[in-house]
Amino acid sequence: MKKARTSSQDISYTLPIITLFILIIGLLATLSFMRNSIYLNHVTLWADIVKRSPDKRRAHENYGQALSTAAASTARPAERQRYLTDALHEFQTVQALKDDGSVPDRDLYRELGVVYYRLQQYHDAIAAWEHGLRHDPSDASLLNNLSVVMLQQKRYDDAAKYALMALSEVPYMPQALNTMGQYYMAKKNYEKASQYFLKALEQEPDVPQRYWNAAVALEHWGKYDLALQNARRFAMMETDPAALQRVQAYIEHLKKISAR
Repeated sequence: MKKARTSSQDISYTLPIITLFILIIGLLATLSFMRNSIYLNHVTLWADIVKRSPDKRRAHENYGQALSTAAASTARPAERQRYLTDALHEFQTVQALKDDGSVPDRDLYRELGVVYYRLQQYHDAIAAWEHGLRHDPSDASLLNNLSVVMLQQKRYDDAAKYALMALSEVPYMPQALNTMGQYYMAKKNYEKASQYFLKALEQEPDVPQRYWNAAVALEHWGKYDLALQNARRFAMMETDPAALQRVQAYIEHLKKISAR
């Protein structure tokens, strides 16, 4: 049996193949990294899609939503402002493009109103949400959004009207229940406020801020033990150090008044 020979000629042919293979792997890894950076989050994802599909209303609408959501998630004011300004531009682009049926007007004006609200342009937010309701008068989300902005403007009766309209469409809608709790807090009816906040928590128990709302309302109603329970639940869920410091001081306050 003859032994297989390994010659310098064999090596000379093999090395370029290996080198080429390594280069291809390196190129694929680089391309993979570049694509991963694009898909790092929804903002970069939709920014990339909009570049490739500049005439698609759905792409601009989704990019606007991603920017608006990013604005709500950042604590840096300048970054928040930039995200919101860019989001507004995207929704205005959707308005300017020919309607291809991909974006219902109700949804477009809902998201547009949210951006205006976050920019504190409340009159524009109201106009956008009212426009959305013309396309779907029974949309509970739009109705509750209007109730929230009415509260912001201290138009309490209008706020209650829209929140109750939302609840007539979706009887246990936690957002509208919470809005009614805020309405009764403004009216200093702390018993009613407490009841609505607790109902909202029954429907959606994973929203930390509502435990705070319930605790404050219950304290004003004189239900100190229940207030303490809700404040402690808020403390267990909250991650912001400044908010935790405030709630710990509030818990100590509740302990003192409940011990009297």
